Amino acid sequence: MADNQTELSPIQLAYRAIGLSLWRTRERALGTNENAPDCLFRLMDALALADEKGSVCLQWDKTEDFLSREEIELLTQKRLLAQKPQTGLENIDPEIPFILDIGQKVNRLYLQRHFEQERDVAAKILAFTQQDSFNLPPAVGQTLKHLDTLRYNESSDDDPSRTEQQGAVGQALKKHFFIITGGPGTGKTTVVAKLLECLLAQDASLKVALAAPTGKATSRIMQSLMGSCQRFPTFFGRVLKRIQEETLPARTIHKWLLTRNIKGVMPSEKDPLDIDVMIVDEASMIDLRLAQRLLKVIDPKRTRLILLGDKYQLSAVGPGSVLADLTTEDGALANNMAELTISHRFTSDSNVGRLAQAIKSATSSFKCENFIKEFRKAEDGKDKVGIRLYRTGYVDPSLISWIRPHIKSYLQALDDYLRDLENLIADENLLKKLWDEAERFRILAAQREGANGVNAINRLMESIVREHVGVEENSLFYPGRLVIIRKNTPVLDVYNGDVGIVIPQADDTARYDLYIGDRHKRIPVGLLPEHDTAYAMTIHQSQGSQFEHVAVLLPVADDNPLCCRELFYTGVTRAQKEAAVFGTFKSIEASVLRTTERASGLADRLRGQ
Repeated sequence: MADNQTELSPIQLAYRAIGLSLWRTRERALGTNENAPDCLFRLMDALALADEKGSVCLQWDKTEDFLSREEIELLTQKRLLAQKPQTGLENIDPEIPFILDIGQKVNRLYLQRHFEQERDVAAKILAFTQQDSFNLPPAVGQTLKHLDTLRYNESSDDDPSRTEQQGAVGQALKKHFFIITGGPGTGKTTVVAKLLECLLAQDASLKVALAAPTGKATSRIMQSLMGSCQRFPTFFGRVLKRIQEETLPARTIHKWLLTRNIKGVMPSEKDPLDIDVMIVDEASMIDLRLAQRLLKVIDPKRTRLILLGDKYQLSAVGPGSVLADLTTEDGALANNMAELTISHRFTSDSNVGRLAQAIKSATSSFKCENFIKEFRKAEDGKDKVGIRLYRTGYVDPSLISWIRPHIKSYLQALDDYLRDLENLIADENLLKKLWDEAERFRILAAQREGANGVNAINRLMESIVREHVGVEENSLFYPGRLVIIRKNTPVLDVYNGDVGIVIPQADDTARYDLYIGDRHKRIPVGLLPEHDTAYAMTIHQSQGSQFEHVAVLLPVADDNPLCCRELFYTGVTRAQKEAAVFGTFKSIEASVLRTTERASGLADRLRGQ
């Protein structure tokens, strides 16, 4: 091997082992016994690093000589490598593990499964865009005109966001596939409400589905849609009626994929979802494989597909950056998307908004000293931000000071509920107050392990709550424990991202339920699937959530790959009233300047390249 294995990461060693196994399999099939070439190990090392970054493929510029012509011929002869089919739709020998795509400007090398996923996603989206545009009947036009009179601020007739939203609705009504992107508070949900009101004006029997990648995000889109309808009932009467009649189902994407139809058959390409309109929120969380699975069970000739998301947020945990690829400037889908830019939450007097804008728009001239000085303590406005530099200790003392008033309010609400429960009174109002206190604040960390990571914070928080309720230090379940579900479990109707509070059962306080407050759902803790404590959670896990008060914990080391702009922006924009940032000077600087780049060919695939 070309490199000393002791200098390689565990994932590189694993990839090298896979490469060596593939080589030996081919040698046995060919009846030869040659040693694996250096180029194979170089290739596996690079694929391992690309995998760690969440890239779909290995990409290099045409000017680089990553693989020579001779090396490509050797790997091709050994049937380890094949070039991309000319039409992009031809079948590929399933035994060939690597696909080489020689492009006009860059070359890309894929694991075959990633290539086929990318190809399938592009083909299905193009099938949507190739459908004829819808004509707007008079009923839709009249409804759209009526919605144009909606005012967020009754004292102002000049609302540029209204014009922006109306434009997005007007475009989306004509398309089978449409993307609505925008930051927090820009009105994505209001656009959805307007869109649905128009569609239901045309056909009140439409089968509409709401979806999101996680249980939490699914709950939030339903709550947000209900909030818009209740705020403006005279404008969204049809949508509100659907919600009240429970004929506007909201499920996780995974649940839609696993829900049998009236014939008892799971959704598939042959038996697609029986849906006229599907709206998917938090699309930035969708990885390439999930996109492929979802698109496979949707009929583009029948179903309208609307994606919502913030393209500046983190990409999915899995490989790919689907939303970012779909929304590239001057991309193939430029006529199938609208970006909302005017935020009602992050207005000119929003410090959180100014912080988020400073993060996402930073240039090479960024000065961290000025950034910290500006946002160290900014409280004059509708919300506040603060920056605290780490000092000493495994859990930073300044973070403990921030936590103290929030955990005090939470424990007081817990005491109030438990006190009534002891008197055999399960007061739902007190339970709601407990849930509201739990959802009022959250600690969001970039990393799970290490100083000021999720696990360290949760250990501290658990010890505080355990001591307060008087249970043993090693008790797994106890009143007040916050829990996040880590595994989709359709049989229990719980999904990855669902958050709940452990509470005693009303008729037996020695036994516990998990109460998922945003769905008013209770589950005996003994039935829970894989889960974690959730006083603190990773910024990745927080996507699709909002909290009044948020602490954003950046890594201590600035060379940590989690120090990146998308993660910092995502953490900060979870906050509604306060964002408290904790980090070192260097980690803050790196988290603003370093952007995440995932190699992918999806944007080019959509252009037919």
